[in-house]
Amino acid sequence: MIAAELLKRQSNDQYYTERREKRAPFFTLIEMDPRDLVSGIEREEGYLSEDITPAGTMRETCPHCPGNALLLVLRYKQVKRSHLFCEQCTRCYDALYPDGTSALAIGGVSLV
Repeated sequence: MIAAELLKRQSNDQYYTERREKRAPFFTLIEMDPRDLVSGIEREEGYLSEDITPAGTMRETCPHCPGNALLLVLRYKQVKRSHLFCEQCTRCYDALYPDGTSALAIGGVSLV
């Protein structure tokens, strides 16, 4: 009985290890204009919008701020389109699959 449980556990561990080793596709990040992504007001100091709460931190990092993880911002209230945001340089990005479809847009609309 114990041997059967150990074999089953080893089999499950191997399955999960294999799943973890599979890599998600690499994304191409393209910079987006914040005015196209968030409702706000144009001011002399820059574009002003209400505070936005990010949904979480992503594994992708900002191309302009090495080592700074991008934040995922989802469509909600004043956010017109989901995007990735860098808190340090305040740039906004979309993530594209290798075929050019957006990983963040609903329905995977091609932007290239």
